[in-house]
Amino acid sequence: MARLLDADKRRFSQIEDKISVYLRPSASLSLIVFCLFALPPHPVHADDLPPSAFIDDVVGHPQEHNLSCESRSATDLVAFWGVTITEDDFFRRLPKSDNPHRGFLGDADQPAGTMPPYGYGVYAGPIAANLRSFGLDARARRYWTLHDLKAEIAAGRPVIIWSTYDMRLPGVQEWTSSDGETSLVVQWQHTFIVVGYDDAPDEGGIYLIDAYDAGVKLFSYAAFDTAWAQLERLAVTVYGPLTKPGGREWAETGAEGFVVNGRWEAGPE
Repeated sequence: MARLLDADKRRFSQIEDKISVYLRPSASLSLIVFCLFALPPHPVHADDLPPSAFIDDVVGHPQEHNLSCESRSATDLVAFWGVTITEDDFFRRLPKSDNPHRGFLGDADQPAGTMPPYGYGVYAGPIAANLRSFGLDARARRYWTLHDLKAEIAAGRPVIIWSTYDMRLPGVQEWTSSDGETSLVVQWQHTFIVVGYDDAPDEGGIYLIDAYDAGVKLFSYAAFDTAWAQLERLAVTVYGPLTKPGGREWAETGAEGFVVNGRWEAGPE
């Protein structure tokens, strides 16, 4: 169990003093314990970060299609939070679009490195929405920092990030989709799950689970951050199971199809 901060200890002591006047000791203790577990997790600030952290319980698996890295990373993250689905379960529910910020772009079985419009992938927004449809409190992030990532790992929460295979730097391009929006795209776009970090001066860096082969890989902070920045430091965080309905309305349209907010169709093409 996470260590309580001094402020938390003082607050619970005050609560106990107040309620013990009215309740028997056993009832007082039960109410305090309930309050303790009902509180949201205390945020971890950059100044509080330990010099290293690693989350042991994330199990990776190799992606099942050439361009399905996002669904693979999401499926492994879902499993960490106790939900069992297959990669294809997740992929079938994803919206399809030629805008990667709105849905999966192209054919997932095109060769690795394929660019729009033939094949590519999907960005953080649809992945987070899909995770919420499976009952997790997921949020899409943009322009995040290394400190943001490290705070999540120190709190025990793995994070999906968007970078490139082996941190390659092929050059960022622009792609205009049929809705008129322009998105940044990069060849060899790829997702990883961040599971650890180490601030050791000589051998430190970020530990990632690679969706391609499920390997746990260490990249220097400099190499990682430069590659991550190509797509505006996209990430998806999960805080646990949803405690209230998500922001999107999902409705079944058939045996395998969904409509998201009456606008995105998810399921087989």
